[in-house]
Amino acid sequence: MRSDVIKVIDSHIHLDFSEFDARREQLIAQMRKLGLVNAVIPGVSSESWDRTTEVAKQYQCHYGLGIHPWYCNQDWQVGVAALERHILSRNKEPSLVAIGECGLDGFYRDNWQWQLPCFEAHLVLAQRYQLPIIVHSVKAHNEVLALLKRYPLDRGGVIHGFYGGSELAKRYLDLGFKLGIGHLLLDEKAKKLPEAIVNLPLTSFVIETDLAMVSDLQKYLFADKINGSSLILHLLIEKIANLQKKTNVLVSEQVFQNTLQLFDL
Repeated sequence: MRSDVIKVIDSHIHLDFSEFDARREQLIAQMRKLGLVNAVIPGVSSESWDRTTEVAKQYQCHYGLGIHPWYCNQDWQVGVAALERHILSRNKEPSLVAIGECGLDGFYRDNWQWQLPCFEAHLVLAQRYQLPIIVHSVKAHNEVLALLKRYPLDRGGVIHGFYGGSELAKRYLDLGFKLGIGHLLLDEKAKKLPEAIVNLPLTSFVIETDLAMVSDLQKYLFADKINGSSLILHLLIEKIANLQKKTNVLVSEQVFQNTLQLFDL
C-alpha cells in the first residue's frame, strides 16, 4: 500500500460467499492495494459460520456470527442454540467482534413469523455476550426499533445498508447505533439518504461494500470507476465529503475511527 493511499475499513463484506472462491485472493490483494486495512465479515447462516471464520482467519479479517432474516425458518430455535454454542467456543477470539448479520426484512413475508423471534433471540445474545450487533432492517424499521428499545445494548451496533432519511436515522442514533453507508448512497435516484448525510454528524457513519450484493446488482454502476472492480469505499468517502463540504481525508479518518470504536478493533 502506498503511503498516500487513504486507509479504509470495510464494515460489511461477504468475502466468505462461494462466488468469490475463484478470485478471493486477487480481490483481497487489490483491496489492500487500494487502502483496505481491515474488514468485518458477517455470518448469515449456521451452514456458513465455519466458512466465515476460516476466511476471516486466512485473510486476517474480523467477523460476526448470525442468522440473516432470509435464512430464518421454523427451526430458528435450533439455529439460535447453535449460534450460542459457536459464540461460546469462540468468545475468546479477538476476531469475533459482533452478532450478526441478523434482523428483519419486510419483503420476505413467508418467514416473517420466524424472523421476529429469531431477531429477538439475537438481541438477547448481544446483551449476554456484550457484543455489538449487525442489523439488516428492510421495510421493517418500526418493528426493528421497537425490539432495539426493548433490548438496549451497551455496545450498540450498526444498521447495515441504511437507506432512510434524517428522522429515521436519528431514531437509530438515539439508541446508540451507527449507520452503515453503502452503494445506495451512490444511486443518483436516492434522495433521502444524501439529505441524511448532510444533516448528521460524521460520528454517525461507517462505510461498507456489502460486496456480494454490489457485485450482483450494482456492478454496472461502478465497474469503470475503481480499477474495473466494485470496490466503492473511496467513492463513498468522496460522496460523504462532498455532501458535508469536508475533505476526503477528514471523512476517511472519522469513519475509520467510528469503525474501530464500534467493533473494538
